[in-house]
Formats: sequence, structure tokens, C-alpha cells
Amino acid sequence: MPGTSFDRVASIYDETRGGERRGDNFADDLAPWIVAPRVVELGVGTGVIAGGLRRHGIDVLGFDLSDAMMRAALDRVGPRVALADVDRLPIADDSLDSAYFVWVLQLVPDPIATLAEAARIVRPGGRVIAVLSNGEYATDDQIGAILDGLAALRIERLGQNEIAGAQIRGMSLEHEGFTSWDEFPSTVTEQIQGIENRIYSSMFDVDDASWAKVVEPVLAQLRALPDPDRPRVRRNRHPLLAWTVASGARPLM
Repeated sequence: MPGTSFDRVASIYDETRGGERRGDNFADDLAPWIVAPRVVELGVGTGVIAGGLRRHGIDVLGFDLSDAMMRAALDRVGPRVALADVDRLPIADDSLDSAYFVWVLQLVPDPIATLAEAARIVRPGGRVIAVLSNGEYATDDQIGAILDGLAALRIERLGQNEIAGAQIRGMSLEHEGFTSWDEFPSTVTEQIQGIENRIYSSMFDVDDASWAKVVEPVLAQLRALPDPDRPRVRRNRHPLLAWTVASGARPLM
């Protein structure tokens, strides 16, 4: 999925994805794994995580394919961001200390090649870190259980196990765990509106037949929930993986 697709939701991305609260929480989880000072976020989005890492004394460079998202990041973190493809980075080999992704690897054609490109630019002893998008919700989350019905729309090119077990020369998996639980308020009405307005990347280009088969049943279940405008406290967390780069990294052929 082309990163420029996110141009269409850049103006509402923060308010519908947790904004700076989410950015600060992810920054707290990433900071212990980051080797500083030369750090890059690949798929910087609106810069909420890069902004959160400043509280930890970490200044981040950022790249994104979406012009509108990158401009939002520019407003937030200043002239440390630029347009670039995460699979063809304009950075020399072994020139940074850490590279990280958050909710990016599900969008690229080949996640393993994307990880290898990140490892190429990280020096030996540095780290590549990824927060995956396939999060899990608390077991008592009615909304989350219903949203599982949308899984058929998500293009998971590789799952967590395949990514964690990938053999990429020079990279060794140091950590496989989860981010901290994130607690946030949400209403059923807000969730319905988000789906109907196709604000999530898995719905950007859904055809009418798939919408009728997959999305409408989910919407019907959400509409059947009581008190649709009552804020519900929800919790989720996401897989977090960290690799150490031992030597010049290239995909194993």
C-alpha cells in the first residue's frame, strides 16, 4: 500500500489514533531499546513518537512517503523530517545508531527486505526496532472483539512469528515482547463513524462486494451495542521486537 494513501487522513490522524498520548506511551516503550544519539524513525507519520522521545533526550530524524503526514511532523519536531521510501533510504551504510518502525511493516511489499534496508544504515552494535500493528485488546473489550471481524481486510504479508524468525544477515533478535498496555476512552459511535469514513488504512480501497461481506456485519454488531455514546475505557498493546546489528546487514539469499 503506497504511503501517499495517508495523505487523505493526515488532518485527522492524530485525533483518531491517540495523538500525543499514544506517541508518549510508545516513546516510553521504545526508549530503553534505542541506542543514541543518531536515531531515525522510518514512517515518522505526524511525528508524535519522535516528539515523545524528546522527553527522553533523544532527537530523531524521520522519513515518510506521505507529504501531508511529513508536513505535520515538520510542524511538530522541526526540520528533521523528509520524504523518502523506507525501502530505498538516502542514507549511507552503518551511519546511524538506531532505526525504528511503528505500525509500518504491514504496509510495505516485503517486510524482511524493509528490515534489511534499516539494518544496512545502522552501525554494528546499533539496533533496529519494530512495533507491529497487529495489537491485542483486553479480553473484556466488546468493541475489540467485534472489530476482529475486520481481519479479512488487513493484508498481513508476514505475521509476528515470521518477522521475529526472519534470517537477515547481521541482525540478531534481542527482544520479542509487547508495548505497555495503553488505556484510552472510546465510544461505539466514534468507532462506527471511523469505519464508515474509511479512516483506517485497511479500508482505504475496499471494493463494494468486500464492504458488504466483511464490513457491514461488523457495523451491524456495533450498532446493536447499548449506550453507543457512552465512553468506554479500552486497553490494547502491540508486539515490540528489537534486533542488534552485529555487522553489515543484507538479506540472506
